[in-house]
Amino acid sequence: MTFDRLPPWPVAILSVPVVRLVAMVFVLCGLSAWKQSPAHAQTVDIVTTPFPPYVVVSKDSNYVSGPAVDVVRQICNDANIECRITAQPWARAFAAAQAQPDTLIFSIARRSDREGLFRWVGTVSPYHVRLFSLRGSDVPVGTNWDALKTFRIAGQLKDVKAEFLQNQGFDVDFVPSAEATLRLLYAGRADLVAGDALSLPYRAGSLQYNVDLLQVSAEIPELSSELYLAASRSTDPNIVTRLENALGELKKSGVYQKIWAQSLPEGVPSN
Repeated sequence: MTFDRLPPWPVAILSVPVVRLVAMVFVLCGLSAWKQSPAHAQTVDIVTTPFPPYVVVSKDSNYVSGPAVDVVRQICNDANIECRITAQPWARAFAAAQAQPDTLIFSIARRSDREGLFRWVGTVSPYHVRLFSLRGSDVPVGTNWDALKTFRIAGQLKDVKAEFLQNQGFDVDFVPSAEATLRLLYAGRADLVAGDALSLPYRAGSLQYNVDLLQVSAEIPELSSELYLAASRSTDPNIVTRLENALGELKKSGVYQKIWAQSLPEGVPSN
């Protein structure tokens, strides 16, 4: 018996269907590795709304920047996820983040009526709410917020602060944007505006209003907490988990705190 008389064993053993199956396995494995490689990261859409200085939108290019954006971009990079961040009016961003798959939203307050609407990734921004009035007005200073119900207040549509105050018995004049609430305040058509300790004065200055006229009439500790990055319920759970892990590592490393320490005024905590 000589070996040159034996049939080539690969041809004899592997039938055509088996060969095709093996080839398919190699293709699928290669495709999986291609999708997970750094050069081919998964892509998600992240919506936000102008919230300066936390979220600042360039008028020329619509480029989104600010410390909250820096946090989100960093965790996207660390999780190897390509994130397309766009700024929209709050009501539109809120609706998109509920209806569209692989879509996230920030900075959003987490409360009981929203709990089941999203997959909550984690906190990405501090938030300290005050009731602002103008110096020289009849609104008292240093009082409890609940004692100011007799005054007119301007609030943004779908905004957690305005909805909270309305539910507490305030007469809220709802308008489409945070900028519109300030226009009502400075025009004398509203007595109060609820806003973040850092963001509201920044907005007023950007609108060329005299920031020195603003005064804090009351703090609202019930609304002062960190704001979240949240995903639509139809977002891939794997994406949510990767972003959660990346955010946890960012805070553990101290980078999160450093980003906010550069932006917050003295005395305002980052978490």
